[in-house]
Amino acid sequence: MKKGIGYSVVMVLLTIAFTTSVWAQNGRTDVIWARTTTENIVLDGQLTENSWSKAESLVVEYGNMEHLIPGSGYRLETGIEPSDPTHAVIKFLVNGNKLYVAVDVKDSSVGGGLFNRFDGFLINIRNHADPNRPAPPFEYFYGWVTETWADTSLDSVGALPGFFGWAADDRSVWDAATVVHGISNSDTLPDEGYTTEFMFDLTARGYDVTDSDGDIIEFNISIYDADWQWPLNVDKFSGNRTWWCGPWGNANVLDVARIYARPDVTVDTQTLPEVGPEVVIQNGEKLPSPTIDGVLNEEVWANAQGFDIRYGDDALRDSYPAIGPYRSGQFQPAINDITASVLDPGDATIKMFFKNDTLYLGVDVRDQAVWGINNPDMWDGIRFVIEDRAARDEYEHTLLRRSLTAIIDTLGNIAPMEDLAAMVDTNTAVVAMSLKGNSTVNDYNDVDEGYQIEMAVDLKALGYPPDLGDHVLFFSATLFDGEKFPNPADDYGTRTWFFREAPWTAAPAWGYMDTSAVIEPTGINDDQPQLPVRFEILGNYPNPFNPTTTIRYSIPSDGKVVLKVFNVLGQQVEKIDLGLQKAGVKEIQFNGKNLSSGTYFYKLEYHIGNQVMTGTGRMTLLK
Repeated sequence: MKKGIGYSVVMVLLTIAFTTSVWAQNGRTDVIWARTTTENIVLDGQLTENSWSKAESLVVEYGNMEHLIPGSGYRLETGIEPSDPTHAVIKFLVNGNKLYVAVDVKDSSVGGGLFNRFDGFLINIRNHADPNRPAPPFEYFYGWVTETWADTSLDSVGALPGFFGWAADDRSVWDAATVVHGISNSDTLPDEGYTTEFMFDLTARGYDVTDSDGDIIEFNISIYDADWQWPLNVDKFSGNRTWWCGPWGNANVLDVARIYARPDVTVDTQTLPEVGPEVVIQNGEKLPSPTIDGVLNEEVWANAQGFDIRYGDDALRDSYPAIGPYRSGQFQPAINDITASVLDPGDATIKMFFKNDTLYLGVDVRDQAVWGINNPDMWDGIRFVIEDRAARDEYEHTLLRRSLTAIIDTLGNIAPMEDLAAMVDTNTAVVAMSLKGNSTVNDYNDVDEGYQIEMAVDLKALGYPPDLGDHVLFFSATLFDGEKFPNPADDYGTRTWFFREAPWTAAPAWGYMDTSAVIEPTGINDDQPQLPVRFEILGNYPNPFNPTTTIRYSIPSDGKVVLKVFNVLGQQVEKIDLGLQKAGVKEIQFNGKNLSSGTYFYKLEYHIGNQVMTGTGRMTLLK
């Protein structure tokens, strides 16, 4: 899947967009452009090429990372607070399909030692060449590390850093050169620091910045710093690290830096293209606030924009903006050591808007079996993770993440969990749930329609001033879907997420609460028939049935449709090719005369171009 980065307009599905005029006054601190150069970059640690003087740069400083939100931070690992804290300037260029990174580190004591007691770099470039989603990390480790798994000689006087990580010995995949401004592993005289130039082959990681649309490189970097241990001075010794967006090379945590690159954005480009927010949250000021009763029936909900989350829908995930296709994902944990077939994939529409200093969140879940199960791996519910704009982690100094989780409990009621429970207790959040149609909870025998969750959050409780400050919202959403069967071996649960699964993972979407993106009241022509805006299963009737039932669905544009029917074991029992169909709301009559009584699942495949979207339904045949 190739994502063009374009200029400043991005969209989620058909509904989320943004205006650049307002955004222009709000910068992205997780984004930097790597300008394109044709100049030959010699890896010698000298930075003598003219292109480096034109490259975009950022500053990383121990104790001063508060502005590089949301995932940047620093941590003291051992010893005392540094008397010579890290100060580094990082620059970025691309040449062909290679990323060049230069880091100039000011440091009066340069050298090596054991882990967390060395100078060097830990870099993570997410591996888009891997088909798994979220895209896994790929670690590059370069420094004066003297562990036995590294190089025990790197604390010798004058030593240069070593190559470690997952491609340690492959100089074709990456390479580096360092010049020490002083003498490494000797504190006889103070050093001035060191300069390192890196080269990363982007083809190996599945990127193509030479494409006319460019690419977005998922990146983070930690700079390790150890001072005054050559020889060890316990009164001054410090081991610490400072990072941009994420601290680790082998894990996706906190955030991901977005390095934008495109052939026409060169070292001679006068004005860089603007990178706007990934999601715009609309302003609901023109419409009455909804009553938080779990029923999304107010006009503001009908007109608000949103996005879908759906288990097993790769095409939907690929439509998410920016790095969304690579950070979003799904997971099915084993239940009782069994990974059963997912017969009714999790499926929901998320809508959100703000009004004054309140954030409203609405979740419309399509679920044919609603359950309240006391097992996190089989929850039905939603988790929003939102960064607190005032509170920081005590040790890593990153913005704290708040989990606003609401699930259906064993009694069929809404249960606020994690940080949402405390906010409900303090009246800074309200949450409610309603069942759709004739849905019930914890019933093997009925076919449900799903449920809705409605939430209102006082943003002041998340560290925002009354005027919302910069109006930036870092957020993600995870849909939980669990299902039980008479045969426990068929039980399953899934998690499907937009941008980030949980508070500790990467990365949140960069949202913007745009005062100019006003939700308009329903207009006089809005009651005219309109084409569907998305592919959707609308259920079947009658249900239960004998032997025929009518399956309804909608398709937003012309496409080929195929109906498949499965038994509870996941075996296909029917397949009907419905051919090319026009956009609109459609019906197909299914005849189960050749099937025995029982529960069946049907799947509709909607083929449009090279993409295939799927939706499922559940029906009961009673003879």
